[in-house]
Amino acid sequence: MEIQAIGARAFSVYIAGEELEKRHLDPKEMTASDARRIVSGIVENDALGTVSLELYPGRHEVLIFVRRSSGEPEFFAFTDLETLLAAISECGEELTASLFYYEGRYILAVWTMDRTRPETLFEFGTPLYMPGEYLLHLREHARSLCDGDAAARLREAFCGGGK
Repeated sequence: MEIQAIGARAFSVYIAGEELEKRHLDPKEMTASDARRIVSGIVENDALGTVSLELYPGRHEVLIFVRRSSGEPEFFAFTDLETLLAAISECGEELTASLFYYEGRYILAVWTMDRTRPETLFEFGTPLYMPGEYLLHLREHARSLCDGDAAARLREAFCGGGK
């Protein structure tokens, strides 16, 4: 396994075939959850913060790019799962988000990369203009459905794994 820094907010992880075999992973079948487990084993999540993962499988190896998100999260409410999935399917791969179910709505907490966010979230969801501390409230009172990699997991489960 080779780890290389890419600036102050990102790094790459290259994992060769032997290491993948030890972990019982096939590079062509790796998921974002598998990549997150590998990365969390390298660096403590608390020290790393919220991250975005890009996974590039090869024939016998895999390359993972890890980027830290910036700033506080923005929050968007969705009344139903179908609308949430429509928004996620239109967003780029670089969306780092946590998903909660609270008071009859799906709440997506989104951390943006380089201060940009997908405008489709405004088209499909209702922005909640809440301070970053609202995340603590959600973690305590809401049902956490997916933490940190909600967009990737929803794509894998419901959108055929595509963008």
